[in-house]
Amino acid sequence: MIKERLNELPPLMTVKEMAQVLRIERSTANEIIYRENFTVIMLKSRRTRILKEELINWLENNTAKYKFNG
Repeated sequence: MIKERLNELPPLMTVKEMAQVLRIERSTANEIIYRENFTVIMLKSRRTRILKEELINWLENNTAKYKFNG
């Protein structure tokens, strides 16, 4: 179920969309993306986009409970 849900994500998403997918607050999503080990695309000031592959990689490397084969 998790694998299918991740594969359905758009290639680029907003911080708000990422927060909705992970079911976390937007402020928590911002904390995650501004870490050194998380790559984002800055289109303009305050226009941050998250790559689906980057999110999947981050989940794989930072969550111990699940294994993702995305």
